[in-house]
Amino acid sequence: MNISERALKYLKTLKRDSNFVSREEETKEYLSKQNIERADEFLKFQIQYSGYELTINNDSGNSFSASLFSKNQIQGNLKLEIEKAGDRFIEICGDHKTAQFTFYLTDKGEFCTLDDDDLPNILHTSFDKLIEEYALRNEISDWASNPYYHEIKNIDRLESIMNADFEIIEECSDEYSTWWKKDNLIAVKGIWLDRPEFYFHIYGKNKGECYDFIEGLKDDNILK
Repeated sequence: MNISERALKYLKTLKRDSNFVSREEETKEYLSKQNIERADEFLKFQIQYSGYELTINNDSGNSFSASLFSKNQIQGNLKLEIEKAGDRFIEICGDHKTAQFTFYLTDKGEFCTLDDDDLPNILHTSFDKLIEEYALRNEISDWASNPYYHEIKNIDRLESIMNADFEIIEECSDEYSTWWKKDNLIAVKGIWLDRPEFYFHIYGKNKGECYDFIEGLKDDNILK
């Protein structure tokens, strides 16, 4: 697994449903029998993550149950219908406890929803990044936050401010999601679940500091 020590430790604390866990060789054989093209990322997800329930302390509504193929599917060689979305093949890869969206893994390993045109709305370049995000959020689960996810009016100015004053948390960040940290604040620029546009959200050890930072960005016409 190409994930951080924080994420590895986090995974060890999680429950894993054995009904969605399979051995590598039998999974390879199943995908071969099903004539699935570009199967490497589906295989990786199944072996490394399928069956885990991602959780965050003090935030049960944000649980995500990762599941790709069940043991019954594989052992019974049940027909697998992997969909085509744009230039990618996609397969449902789990359920969020409260978000009313269907989540997919692409044949490129990306984690996504679908937009209004049924095309992939990429949230992360890999499921590894979602694991990293959950591990970080679990680590700061006792922190406060501004409760809102904010629309961004001027993304260039936002990125300029954040990159100048904050440090990027590389293990959590990719082209779709950027995490920053500075002293008692941690912030994220991520993709909305329903569209390929960015939101901004902030966490902090001090609730007032979170609110003050957001209000400052609003006053500067950077956030809505």
